[in-house]
Amino acid sequence: MATGLLLLAGCQASPPTPPPSPPGDTTAPAPVEDPAEVDSAPVGSEASTLSEFTSLGTEGVSPHLERVGDDAFRLSYSSITAGGLVVAECTSEFACETSTVLDRMADLTVVTTGSGDRRGYWVEMNPTTQNKEIYTGIISVDGTTVSGGVSLGFSDEGQMGWGVPDAVVLDDGRVRLYWVVSGEGRAAERIVSATSTDSTGTEFVDDGGFRFTGGYVDFEFLDSTDGEWVAVMSSSPESLPDSPQGLFIATST
Repeated sequence: MATGLLLLAGCQASPPTPPPSPPGDTTAPAPVEDPAEVDSAPVGSEASTLSEFTSLGTEGVSPHLERVGDDAFRLSYSSITAGGLVVAECTSEFACETSTVLDRMADLTVVTTGSGDRRGYWVEMNPTTQNKEIYTGIISVDGTTVSGGVSLGFSDEGQMGWGVPDAVVLDDGRVRLYWVVSGEGRAAERIVSATSTDSTGTEFVDDGGFRFTGGYVDFEFLDSTDGEWVAVMSSSPESLPDSPQGLFIATST
């Protein structure tokens, strides 16, 4: 995983052409039967605009942002310097103060499940298998403690381009997880998904196939309102320095 300064920017963008298609209902997404036929390089949108970046002055990757008040946010991010997952309370101007550092955790995403639990999903090294795996557990209201952490059984199996899960709650209360897996060749990462068997979000079944192909990474839903699904993602860092990384937006009904 690359390390860099956390940056903040405003973004207005129309969907890339052709846009990837996240699922817009609570059924499992249809698998891609032949990935080789659909792989393509990420496509930019000429109508996209991005305001000036502002550094938050801290080293880290894979940030997760929650609104915790009218003018307050909670920022969680993975930091080698801090030695774990930093949890910070931030003002609307993004003046942030660290609340805690959670050991061994990375790439946190948090949702309130259909059963009412505030549940987190993250990547952690399994000491038994020595592989990175996706874990889940209950996250406290203040974001500083985790309880009941268990592996979901999804493993990197030695892949380099793997992880960064994102969770979204479906209309029926179940949870769907999306994460990155390696593809064949350079800058060929893919996005896969799994859906929980019930509203607790503790047991998952792989949806099969790929949700996105062609080098998209760090996928995250901004809105999962029925009929108005909106997600953002980045292009592969493996294309550097030949091609810059880009930010992309996708919509689905």
